[in-house]
Amino acid sequence: MIRTFTQSRSRQLYLLLILLVFVFYSLPSSPTAKLKSVDLSSKRAYPPRDIVVAALKHDDVSWIDKFLAEWQPRVYITDAALYFDKTSLTVPRNKGREANVYLTYIIDNYDKLPDYMVFIHSLRYQWHNEDPMYDGVPVLRKLRLSYVDKAGFVPLRCTWTLGCPSELRPTNPFATRIDDRSHTEEAYAEAFRQLFPNMTIPDVVGTTCGGQFALAKWKILERPLEDYVRYRQWLMDTPLPDAISGRIFEYSWHIMFGKSYVNCPSAKECFCNTFGLCDLECNSEGECEKRYILPLYAVMPPGWPQYGPGTDGWPEVGWADGKKKKK
Repeated sequence: MIRTFTQSRSRQLYLLLILLVFVFYSLPSSPTAKLKSVDLSSKRAYPPRDIVVAALKHDDVSWIDKFLAEWQPRVYITDAALYFDKTSLTVPRNKGREANVYLTYIIDNYDKLPDYMVFIHSLRYQWHNEDPMYDGVPVLRKLRLSYVDKAGFVPLRCTWTLGCPSELRPTNPFATRIDDRSHTEEAYAEAFRQLFPNMTIPDVVGTTCGGQFALAKWKILERPLEDYVRYRQWLMDTPLPDAISGRIFEYSWHIMFGKSYVNCPSAKECFCNTFGLCDLECNSEGECEKRYILPLYAVMPPGWPQYGPGTDGWPEVGWADGKKKKK
């Protein structure tokens, strides 16, 4: 009697074990596991690429993950110390605007750079973005990495206004003008001498404005790490205000990465090479039709583009394709 009961119980336990194994392998993976699997496989589908972002603590950078999933965001919070934020990427000292972020990224990642990088400001909509509605998403989606690979350094702007064909005249500054341009001109020659001691101070400097560009890994590696460390140290040590030191770098990146002092290809050539827009009507060397309107202000209206288009000189939605927003 005892033997019969033991055999029956053993059989029940054995069947229960088989049932549990079957249920375990029959259940679908968790949603989180599936999501992680998809994310990783999608990242592997693209060459390694980083978006280096100069941001403040409360800037909304969610648009990068939402619309540019193939890129790896590297967001540097320049004012992290003010919020005792010890987890975010940041800079040694909040000085020099986006130049500090860009150089810090290069220094910290010099031995592990991805194939491609873009260096941008944090906000999706900015007055200098090369898009009819100043949207940064189409700019980055249209960027031709094959051209970045070929050119090494590629500004994310083609329209000459502002910066081309000549923005600064370092050897003959406009001393009577009281604006950032004249102050930058006055400081540029000495800064250039310190940053690029083996180069001749340029008579004219020109490149499209904005301080946003793409780089290929090979172009960064043309310079030794020590150069970038020295550039950042100059930025830390200079008594110049950020508005001036930042602009000095804005009009030095192209020189740092091997371009001529005046780096102003025609807008038609630039749009074709950089963004694949090769059928544009371009009636002048510096602009193409229905691509960009220089706004009256450098600060986007709150809530743009839901609010603000068609007012205070800002273009209406659809102005470039003839489809204006119905009122």
